[in-house]
Amino acid sequence: MIKIDTFIAIETKSLYSYTIEQLQQEFISIQNNDALQILAKNLTKSKGHFLHGAIIVEIDGVPITSLFDWDDCDLLWPGFLTMVIDYLRDGFGETSISLNDIQWTLEKIRTKPNHLVIFSSKRSMGAMTKGICTEQDFLQAVLFSANQYLTSRQQDTRTYTLNGMKEKYHDLCQALKQF
Repeated sequence: MIKIDTFIAIETKSLYSYTIEQLQQEFISIQNNDALQILAKNLTKSKGHFLHGAIIVEIDGVPITSLFDWDDCDLLWPGFLTMVIDYLRDGFGETSISLNDIQWTLEKIRTKPNHLVIFSSKRSMGAMTKGICTEQDFLQAVLFSANQYLTSRQQDTRTYTLNGMKEKYHDLCQALKQF
């Protein structure tokens, strides 16, 4: 089973904690009832230029990415979607746009009856985490989570930074129709 969720910083600051326990107190899921209010507050503080957060990917209950992977969500999501589009085209995709030197990769394993996906996350300190799930489950989770993020962000009027993600989301939907 795969779960993809977007977390946003409760307070915008230049550095966050160094332990996962503290980070869990500093970030909130966009599914939380308070997320829209926090989102609006953070976008006001940043004048709509950035929104700190993280895309959390868990496969079979194992976290592949974590809150240590925080960055500007309006950069993380287009990079993530570009990686998925590349994967659909070539069987491999990667992204390494994060300010925190995180590299994510997707690799296809051709199996019957269902293809599998290996999703990997490598951090600057060299630690790599991998998970494997069915391609269909992964792609459905990406579409669902990306749509959740877009929907929550569009409830705020400062959506001009979302143009790149909207385009990539549209491209992904088109690619999946041809897939």
